[in-house]
Amino acid sequence: MSILNYLKNKLSIANYNRVRIAQATIYLLVIATLVMNFDIGLLLTGIVLGYILFTLGVSVSLHKWVSHRALDPRNRLVKHLLLFLGTLTTLGTPIEFAAGHRTHHKYSDTDQDPFALTDSWVHNIKLWFLWVETDRINPRVVIDLVKDKDIKFYHNNYWKIWALYPLTLSLINPVLVVYLFAVPVVYCLLGMSWVTVIAHSETLQQWFKGTKPHSEKDLSWDSVLFTWLFAGEGYHETHHAHPGERNYSKRNNRFDLSGEIADLLSKRVSSADTRP
Repeated sequence: MSILNYLKNKLSIANYNRVRIAQATIYLLVIATLVMNFDIGLLLTGIVLGYILFTLGVSVSLHKWVSHRALDPRNRLVKHLLLFLGTLTTLGTPIEFAAGHRTHHKYSDTDQDPFALTDSWVHNIKLWFLWVETDRINPRVVIDLVKDKDIKFYHNNYWKIWALYPLTLSLINPVLVVYLFAVPVVYCLLGMSWVTVIAHSETLQQWFKGTKPHSEKDLSWDSVLFTWLFAGEGYHETHHAHPGERNYSKRNNRFDLSGEIADLLSKRVSSADTRP
């Protein structure tokens, strides 16, 4: 089977829908548990774990590494750690995530962008919950990832790997599945919703006093508030202007937590703007 045929078969709407169902279930579990079995200590622990999971699993792993190849993991241990944490975020396989994100960058805020906002509030709410139009995602943009055996392994065995941590927690105490897994995942989902909806809304840019220090080529904008909430990913316009940069501080002279961590975990000294 050719690489392109493999991608067409593997980047199926069926798995995207399974991811959406898992995300919806996690949201509902968190809401139900907070109402029926609220524990402030476990909630705060879950939020801290969520920040860590977003920083490493979303920002460093799925975003800066897999999607943009802005870093090379220092060794196999780091590589598998990043792939495992990226899997736990419940944002789809590394190849699926990268396919959607790379398509978004290629056609940002145009009709071909699967994450583009419209005048329809129903459409935009669906985007908030990451229900994107998958038919706009081109599998050709991730051919390079299929050549990586480790990334391909996590793609092919996504749900088996994904289930390891919550199943382990369930054997200890089912409540821990919500606070130590579902709450961190919701943090990651909300972080992606910021990138998907808020950071490309001209109306919300005015509300949050967002800035565009580099480019007017699309609707993305920077926010100091969301930078602190999501480990550097608030510099969304900076990222769109320099998508191959793993540490945004090199472009705006502001602290980028996930960028500093990415520098520590990477073999290369500096990132390059020639990345996807």
